[in-house]
Amino acid sequence: MPYSEQEQANLDLVNRALTAASDDFTKFFEAIFAEDAEWTIAGHGPVARTYNGMEDLFTNAEAALFARFAKPLAITPRGVWADGDKVFARIDSATTAKDGKPYANGYMYIMSIKDGKVVSGIEWLDLNAYYEILDRVKV
Repeated sequence: MPYSEQEQANLDLVNRALTAASDDFTKFFEAIFAEDAEWTIAGHGPVARTYNGMEDLFTNAEAALFARFAKPLAITPRGVWADGDKVFARIDSATTAKDGKPYANGYMYIMSIKDGKVVSGIEWLDLNAYYEILDRVKV
């Protein structure tokens, strides 16, 4: 079944942003996320919760992770699909930590898009990898 015009537009938006962010995952968020987007990291532990806006997300979840990287987090999209106002994206990431060891993770995003911006969504990732690098690399 073909995508509707809106689904295709949302799919194209996300695909362009993922391509532009291939060498630095932060560019993805900067390009298409509304500043006040509600974002949930699924799972357990201190970082798993709903964030209210990009500042909340980056200050309380991403900054601690990204501070441990020797270079930006590169991404590879593995699949992107649309259904109504939702876009689903499977993404892999990789970089080198400040201790010289690799960091890699995989993500599944479900994003709600309105007027060309992600306004809410949920993310699944390997939180063990996230917590392990926080414990291993001191900043």
